[in-house]
Amino acid sequence: MSEDETPSISYLLDSNTPPKPCPNQSKSLLSKVESASSREVLGHIFTFLHPYEHEEKVRNAVGRADFVSLRLSRVCKLWREATLVTHELWTGLKIRPRHTLESLESVEAWFSRAGSLPRRLQYEGWTLGDGGRFDDPYCSCEDLDSGPKLLPCLLAVSALPQLLTNGPRLDHLTLMCANTACFGHFLDAMDTLRQGPTTPASRPWDTLRSLSVKFRDTMLQPDSQLGQIIVSHLERLPIVDSLEVHLPSSWSAFAPNFDTSHLEVKILPNLIERLTTFYISCTWSGPHLLKLLPHCCNVETLTINFGNDGNPLRDMGDHPLVQQYSASPFILPKLRTLCTRLAQDLRLLHLFQAPQLVNLDIGMIPTTEKASEDDFSSPITSLLERSGTAQSLRTFQLRACFIDAGQLFSIISNLTGLTTLTLDNVKVEMDRLWKMFKDRDAAAQQWHDLSFPNLEKLEILQLPHGCQLEPIVDYIKERGPSLKFQLITSYKIPEIREHRVLSEEDVRQTLQFSLSGVRASIVPSV
Repeated sequence: MSEDETPSISYLLDSNTPPKPCPNQSKSLLSKVESASSREVLGHIFTFLHPYEHEEKVRNAVGRADFVSLRLSRVCKLWREATLVTHELWTGLKIRPRHTLESLESVEAWFSRAGSLPRRLQYEGWTLGDGGRFDDPYCSCEDLDSGPKLLPCLLAVSALPQLLTNGPRLDHLTLMCANTACFGHFLDAMDTLRQGPTTPASRPWDTLRSLSVKFRDTMLQPDSQLGQIIVSHLERLPIVDSLEVHLPSSWSAFAPNFDTSHLEVKILPNLIERLTTFYISCTWSGPHLLKLLPHCCNVETLTINFGNDGNPLRDMGDHPLVQQYSASPFILPKLRTLCTRLAQDLRLLHLFQAPQLVNLDIGMIPTTEKASEDDFSSPITSLLERSGTAQSLRTFQLRACFIDAGQLFSIISNLTGLTTLTLDNVKVEMDRLWKMFKDRDAAAQQWHDLSFPNLEKLEILQLPHGCQLEPIVDYIKERGPSLKFQLITSYKIPEIREHRVLSEEDVRQTLQFSLSGVRASIVPSV
């Protein structure tokens, strides 16, 4: 039987149906499997050849042309076939304003090679240029006070409205706009397209699972309607499972004395109630977070970025919502992971409880002043006690904080269920901190009374110049040989070694001789 007469085995590729008992099918199948395996192995290697853009799994023009369209596919036939059948290479795409309707076909062709894998699209509409420089040409929508526009909005005339109306199904979209005026023009363009007779009932925009909307920090001219312009159109966001919203910084978008507390961040409650992941970056003073967060009834991962302002609730102790939730905190019933970024203080934590919390990741604003108990340790402790999760918390991560050793000890010494402890760029008296734990453990009667009886990973990252690892290593040695977890540290070694710093080999030998069972790794600071 010739190859043309060989029974088709295409059905085997799309199902779990076993091969048919045909004489030549097993031989043909093995041959095809061997060929496919070669292409799959190459394709898997190719996925590591070029970094992704902005920590998202999308490829920019350089990544597409250099590593896929040109180099990889032109080496030989096998390599070309490997690139075409490796769906993962085609799942993420970054486009810019220059991608207009004329390039729509190429964008759709790219995604057609992703197979059934989830597709990710990133649109960077901040500038016309490719360099990302601040002086690159930008969309005229940024000049909100310059009167009628002679040029159309870059976002509105790009390929994006058409893609999200008639294009392939997408799993995630990152939309980087000059401002919400661009966002409004984009939504209007999609509404116009939707009125066409060939528009599908379900647009890719309507079926997104994950959406990230970011507005550029832009110096805008004062205007009485500016606040409403910035917050408008947010009520038109689609219903998704994961939402990330970056509002422009108050210092860049408003005049110094502009009152942002009266503005309404119009993200609809029915959208927030659907979310399982929510990231909100809002530096505006006012009760905005207290109007959004109580609707997070299904959110499992919440990230609050306070921006450079540090605390939007500063000087708002008399606000009715602050008083209401101080007396009766709202509940986030499904929250498991809570992250803060660039926080000046954590008093917001006094206003809610999270009975399912297992991961707490606290990021502060780097400062030269030690965090006070009222601003830092008290809110964390009260949240954990009020939620009943102090002993069930599994990971605690603290970043960019200058803190007294006693204050830090009072927090983490009660977290007996921790499996991972991370101190990242934390300025603290290490000698004093670990001596406290050593003294506490010396008084322990049984193993389960020791600090961190369940710890699997200890990360001490970005240690400052001159900081010694000896206090940490000595503490681990004192705990005895039954402790088994991984120690990961990173620090910058000064060009002139004024202080001796333990090397990785020093740490490993010390721990090995003490029979601690701990694996040590010292990595460069990032």
